[in-house]
Amino acid sequence: MARAKTFSLGDTYDGILSDLVRNGRFGTETEAVRAGIRMLADHELKMQALRKDIQAAESEIEAGLGKEYATGADLLQDVMNES
Repeated sequence: MARAKTFSLGDTYDGILSDLVRNGRFGTETEAVRAGIRMLADHELKMQALRKDIQAAESEIEAGLGKEYATGADLLQDVMNES
């Protein structure tokens, strides 16, 4: 069983939380907080994946595997042709 947590959100966030429950978006404040934490966790996972992809791309560029474009239009044309 999870233990209870006590924390202060401050007036602004406390008001938002209350409104979410009062307007029926969530049944309880706990549900709203859990939804927010799930969204934050999902965001963090996406950021980790993005950082990994950026690192892989940088490694490819350093290895000379990148492609240089003369103009943005050339890049756009290449991207459009991939799909």
